[in-house]
Amino acid sequence: MNRIISWLQNVLVRVVLTLSLVGIALLLSATLSNGPSLQAQAEPLTPEATKYKVNSQDSPFRDNEQEKVNAIFKDNKNPQPASETTKQIGENLNKPQKTLKRNLENVADNVREKLNLDQPLYPGTKEVLEDVGDAVRGDRD
Repeated sequence: MNRIISWLQNVLVRVVLTLSLVGIALLLSATLSNGPSLQAQAEPLTPEATKYKVNSQDSPFRDNEQEKVNAIFKDNKNPQPASETTKQIGENLNKPQKTLKRNLENVADNVREKLNLDQPLYPGTKEVLEDVGDAVRGDRD
């Protein structure tokens, strides 16, 4: 029984060591390899092949995204006028805002009128406010 247990332990140790060494080797090879530099650097010889050249103007595989964006912008530089449907949608979206603004103005006018906010303060009210202010300042000292 002891032989079987020691044999299993030896096998497990060997498997763990082997897998560890293989993993380390894979990580080192991936780290030390120069991926893009292994790419073919030959110029295309036929007109059809120039279409597939990565950095050519006609290539769909261009690296420079800014050139693509500039080309699309140049193509779409003249915007189309908005259709009638789009204008109607815009007007319908603005209608609730306009009515809400009118309603809020009416409410504000009503509150101002009911509370007499346009009238000057009564002199007695000013005196009371000053007395309360003095009392509060006196308590803080």
